[in-house]
Amino acid sequence: MAKISFSKEALEGNLVPDGLYELRLEGFEPKFSKDKTSVNLNPVLKVVNNPNMSLNGKRIFDNMNSGASWIIEAFVHAMGLKLEPNAQGGGDLPGEFPDNGQDDPEKWPPYQGPLLGQVAEAMVKKTTYNGKENSKIDQWLCALGNDCNTKHPAGLAK
Repeated sequence: MAKISFSKEALEGNLVPDGLYELRLEGFEPKFSKDKTSVNLNPVLKVVNNPNMSLNGKRIFDNMNSGASWIIEAFVHAMGLKLEPNAQGGGDLPGEFPDNGQDDPEKWPPYQGPLLGQVAEAMVKKTTYNGKENSKIDQWLCALGNDCNTKHPAGLAK
């Protein structure tokens, strides 16, 4: 039987020092929330353009729940885009997960839209969950400048 081994770095995860990072969106890994009343979008975010080359490519985790519209709006604004107006007078995430008739988000086709490949700035902070340290988004920095009058949340990492 073959052994499966893990390096010390892999076991430590993708911890990065607290601070400001540029993060590129490479996609989403959507899953139902624990109570199945909403969807955790689980954006795949990787550090880019960091002067400390060893940090580039590290993944920063965020569940980005569909029930937290104010956080999704901050994320979209950080990517330099706005929510797409919808018929209810609110906004939709730009782009889409193409409809394949599946209710289970884990079976949805990959996201298609203008957010893919976009780079955002975010404050990242270490948190501890179930005894394990993780680097999480603490605040998305809006890239819309004067085109934005939204007060975006801070202190998201808990």
